[in-house]
Amino acid sequence: MTLNDLLKQKKHKEIWQKYCGFVDLSLQDYMRIQSRLMLEQIELMSACELGQRLMRNRKPATIEEYRRLVPLTTYSDYADILLKKQTSALPAEPVVWIETTWEGGKDPVKLAPYSEGMLKAHRTAVIAIMLFATSKRKGSFSLRRFDRLMYGMAPMPYLTGLIPYVLDGEVDVEFLPDQGMIGPMSLSHRNSIGMNQAMRRGIDLFFGVGTLLMKISEQFITAPARLPFRSMFHNSVLMNYNLTKAWLRKKIFKKTVFPKDIWDLKGLVYAGTDAFFLKDKLENYWGVEPLEVFGGAELSCIAAEAWGKNGLVMFPDVCFYEFIPESELAECESSPLYVPKTSLMNELQSGVAYELVFSSFKGGAFLRYRAGYMFLCVSTENEKDGIMLPQFRYLNRLSSVIDIAGYVRITEKTIEQVIELSKLPLTNWFAVKEYNVENRPYLHLYVELGEEAFMQDINGSVVQEQLILYFNYLDLNEWDLESLFGINPLVTTVLPEGIIKGYEQEKGQKFQKINPPAAAVAEILRKASSL
Repeated sequence: MTLNDLLKQKKHKEIWQKYCGFVDLSLQDYMRIQSRLMLEQIELMSACELGQRLMRNRKPATIEEYRRLVPLTTYSDYADILLKKQTSALPAEPVVWIETTWEGGKDPVKLAPYSEGMLKAHRTAVIAIMLFATSKRKGSFSLRRFDRLMYGMAPMPYLTGLIPYVLDGEVDVEFLPDQGMIGPMSLSHRNSIGMNQAMRRGIDLFFGVGTLLMKISEQFITAPARLPFRSMFHNSVLMNYNLTKAWLRKKIFKKTVFPKDIWDLKGLVYAGTDAFFLKDKLENYWGVEPLEVFGGAELSCIAAEAWGKNGLVMFPDVCFYEFIPESELAECESSPLYVPKTSLMNELQSGVAYELVFSSFKGGAFLRYRAGYMFLCVSTENEKDGIMLPQFRYLNRLSSVIDIAGYVRITEKTIEQVIELSKLPLTNWFAVKEYNVENRPYLHLYVELGEEAFMQDINGSVVQEQLILYFNYLDLNEWDLESLFGINPLVTTVLPEGIIKGYEQEKGQKFQKINPPAAAVAEILRKASSL
C-alpha cells in the first residue's frame, strides 16, 4: 500500500511503524540489518566487473573478511566505469544517474548510479523525514494528503531533485513551485516563483538548504509593507486574513513581521554544510523547530533527526557504515601510507569526530567509499526519546576541501587554477574557511604579493575582485553565493612577502594550503602584524 492509501484509511500507527519504526531498533538488531544487507550486496558485487575489481576477484564470506579484504576507495577507483556509464559493469541496472562536483578530480563532475532498490530506500527515507518533521512526539504526526511543500532545493540531476521523483504516485503533495512549470531556471528564480505561489496558497512544509532558508527569511523580514491587492482575489481566505494582519502589524504598529506571522508550518526541513549554526534563528523566524537531514550524491539520503530534533540518526537500510576516528586521521597526516582503522556503529564513542566510510546497498556502486564527510557522534543513545542508536551532527568535509553552504567546494587545485587564470603576481597563499558574526561561512584567502604587484598598484581589493571574477568563470553560477544566500564568499588578506616561507623554514615543514591549523594561522598573523 502507498502512503496515500494508508493516509486515506487513517492508519497512522501503521504509517509510523512502516517508515519510522527503525528508531525503535536495539543497536544489536540495527547491526543485524546492516550485516544482512551488506552480505546481499557482496553477492551482487561479486557477479559484476566493478565488484570483482574492488574485491580482488574474491568473495568475502563475512563482514570481518570484507573489511579486511576490500581497501578504502575514492571516486578515482570508479571513474573509468561510472563517467562512461558502463552499466554492464555494475551490480544492478541504474534507473537514474545523480551528479555532483568532483573537487580536485580529473573531471568536473562525478556521476552516481541509482538502482530501483536504491530509489525505493530513498523514497522510504524521504517519507520518514516528512513524518519526523511534522512530529512533536513519538508516533504522532500532522502530515496529510495534499499538503503544500515549498521545495527550495536544486533539481535533477542533483540528489535533492529526486524528492519529487520518488514521491510521485506515493503521496499527493502539492509542490511549490509547480514542478511542471519551472523548466531550466535558476534556483533563485524558482524560489521566487515558489514564494509567490505560497503567498496565494499557503505552505505546510518547507524543504531547503539552511543558508538559502535564512536568505529567504531575511528578505521577507526586510521587505516593504504592502498588500498584494491584485492577487488577493486568487488567494485563499486564510492567506488574505494573514496577509492583512501582517500588513497592519508592520505598517500601522511598526513591528517586525516574520514568516511565522504569514504561514503556520507543520514542518521545516533543512540540509547543507553550516546549516546547524542557523537552526535557532530559523526556528525564531518560522515558528517551528527545523529538522536536519543529511545526504550526498554517492550515498543517497542516509540520516535525519527524529521528533526530538537533537541529532541525526542513520537509516539502517541505505548504506553499510564504517567510521574513521579522528585519531586515525591524524596518523594518516603524519604517515601518508598509513591505512586507517575503522569502527562500526556499535563501537562509536560519544564526543568523538569521525570520517564516514560507506558501502552502498541494493545494487549501488560504492564499496568502503571515502567522500570526506566528518560527523560528530553527539551521543551513543538518546534515553529521553527512547532511541538506543547513536546520534550525530554533520561537521564538514575533510580539511583538504572547503565547503561553503553545501554549494561551493574549493580545493587547492581550484585555487591554483583561479590564480593562474587571473595572472595576478601572487607568490604564496593559504586558504581558511571562516565565519562572520552571523555564523555565515566564507573563504578567507591569505596571499603574498610579489614586487610586480606594487609596481602595478595592485592591492588587496583588486586581488579580491579579480579572484571572484575567475572563481565565477570556473564554477559558473555556483559561485554566486551573494545573490543566492546573502554570503560574501571571499575575503582576501595581503601578507608580507616571504612570511609563509619563513614559517616553513623555522618549523621545518610545509605549510598546509587548505585549512591549516588555527595555531599556525595565528602565528603567521602575529608575525605579519609585527613587521
